[in-house]
Amino acid sequence: MTNTSLSIIFIVDGERLEAQSLLLVSSLFRQHRANPGVSLIAYMPAASFDQLSPATRAMYDSCGVSVRALRDPAGLWKKDYPHGNKLLALAEPRDSDASLFLDTDMVCLGRLDDLDYTRTGTVFAVPEGVPTWGQENDRWERAYAFFDLPLPEDRVQLMRRGKVSYYPYFNAGFIGVSEEPLRDGKRFGQLWLETASLFDWKCAVAKKRPWLDQITLPLTIKRFGLRYEALPEEYNYSISNRADLSGLDEMRLLHYHRARFLTPAPQYASLREDALAMIPPALHAEAERLLRQAHYLPPGEGESEGDDSAASPPA
Repeated sequence: MTNTSLSIIFIVDGERLEAQSLLLVSSLFRQHRANPGVSLIAYMPAASFDQLSPATRAMYDSCGVSVRALRDPAGLWKKDYPHGNKLLALAEPRDSDASLFLDTDMVCLGRLDDLDYTRTGTVFAVPEGVPTWGQENDRWERAYAFFDLPLPEDRVQLMRRGKVSYYPYFNAGFIGVSEEPLRDGKRFGQLWLETASLFDWKCAVAKKRPWLDQITLPLTIKRFGLRYEALPEEYNYSISNRADLSGLDEMRLLHYHRARFLTPAPQYASLREDALAMIPPALHAEAERLLRQAHYLPPGEGESEGDDSAASPPA
């Protein structure tokens, strides 16, 4: 992106996501600090806005992270939906030309500002790994029919387990969009939020959670006549349950989902050291406590191998 501005945004809600953000922010900053057009924004629920630790605030200050409050989601969802925070964040107004939402359980190994996210009406995303919703029956047909749309004829190649051809279906941990208004003065984030809320309340289809965001992303694209750019997996590489962690340096973003999948990665030690280097030494103990709380220490130093309790809450 030449002579354009990009906001990279993420969610912080509770100590687990706060600890994740230490690794995400420091890695993003190191990859993009040479580009003054890239800004980092952490969105938080208003109720927890003043609860960041001094160590996290110090890192955010060092890396130029802006902290902003999310709107109250009351009335948006039929029942509680923490994943919806990402839709709330993307719907918030920003002054940048484009925005890139990232899940907080990610680390950045390469630059993300080389894509033309300002391409109006195009959503940049990486296909999901497996068909987690709608494979068994006619749910997709009913979902599209709810918006008076036919089933799409186009397909994307999913990223794992045989890389099957499937309806447009993306991992919502990486969403890049222009901030140009698209319909009735509304930007993509607003259109996605409205579509997801309407679908949640009114469409009679089962098992919407936790996949409501990923179901309604392609629905929003088709509903408003938009386009998508299906990116290669290097922009959102899932390392969960992978026996082979070689070749990760070729990836731009690692999406680890659970801390136990990140600690064996050869990049983990340097990522942790880089994060601590962005925090004053007097606050290292607090940062270490956060990382330990989130089970980021190697097995034997805070997390048992195979311990699913390291699962992250929705980001």
